[in-house]
Amino acid sequence: MHRSIDYVLRFSCVGWILFIVLLVFPLQAHAQVLAKTQTASYSILGAPTVSAILIDQILSAHNSPAAGNGQVIYNDGVKYGIDPVFALAFFMHESSFGTAGIAQQTHSPGNLRCIPTADCVSGYAAFASWSAGFDAWYQLISNLYVNTWGLTTLDQIIPRYAPPTDNNDDAAYISAVENSVDTWRGNQVTIEGPQPITSTTTTPAATTPTPSTTSVTPTTSYQADGYTIVGKPTIDVASIDKILTLYHSPAAGKGQALYDTGIKAHIDPIFALALFMHDSIFGTVGMARVTHSLGNLLAPGSATCHCQDFHGYRQYNSWEDGFNDWYQFMQSRYTNQGITSIGQIVPDYSISKDPTIISLFTKTVEARVDVWHHQYTGKS
Repeated sequence: MHRSIDYVLRFSCVGWILFIVLLVFPLQAHAQVLAKTQTASYSILGAPTVSAILIDQILSAHNSPAAGNGQVIYNDGVKYGIDPVFALAFFMHESSFGTAGIAQQTHSPGNLRCIPTADCVSGYAAFASWSAGFDAWYQLISNLYVNTWGLTTLDQIIPRYAPPTDNNDDAAYISAVENSVDTWRGNQVTIEGPQPITSTTTTPAATTPTPSTTSVTPTTSYQADGYTIVGKPTIDVASIDKILTLYHSPAAGKGQALYDTGIKAHIDPIFALALFMHDSIFGTVGMARVTHSLGNLLAPGSATCHCQDFHGYRQYNSWEDGFNDWYQFMQSRYTNQGITSIGQIVPDYSISKDPTIISLFTKTVEARVDVWHHQYTGKS
């Protein structure tokens, strides 16, 4: 992050300044009105749009070491005039709520680089507590980005916060943060399993395990709910690619592979797509960016998985290999055992065993499938 400001002095006669003001101001004012209309919902400034209780629910559901700090995160947002939903979204994207990467050691929700007021660990600022780390993040955003640089929206902040020169995909970062903000503002605690790793700058660390084998039948029985994953495709290749491209997925253009492998496994690819969205927002965040894994499956894999061990997870040389192994996993663990609906699968697939969380996860996946059916196939 750049921390310097260029000050340029401009001298001109009073008459020339008046002419420019009279000529440009009406157009500039109109442009500013349009810009505010387009980006107002993603301005970080403003009163909280999520409660302290919801913040803690989200942190707890993701097994975050920062769980219990909801009130602190909320109060800091009020103090600095920044909606805490954005602090939470950055925290998720940078380190999966402190469960991955250097943040586990530094207590830094935003993976801040070294600053004079904090210890320095491997080039990153380290704090004694999560509360101190959040205060430093809010202070940085408020003092530097807002008050000094005049940047207030995600589109303005993220390219400076995570510059492309550091191998960041800003479009994907912005999309991921906006998606999280939209979800939480609707009071939806979306728990996806297996959970992604989301550090943008450090080597991912291990997360809570996913189902470990592909031959053990889940022990918990849930009723089928009408959303069976078995069957012919209910979404076409063009629509799959359109969705992946819309979210700037690194798997964009691989729609045919996702579709064909689904047919081979007798699984409707729309469900693979829905779970892919929730596990890693189509490979744009977390470990999936380097593992090419649709579902972040634990290593070791099967003899035919064409994968290797990457920090305890299966890594593939291509998205095609990742898709193929995921479908085989779903077949072996679920459909071959007669477990075919989302309502039956999610309780085992999700890392959380809280019935409320499982219900939310299930409804979220089913709602996403409904949206795509309506949007791309005309089904209701």
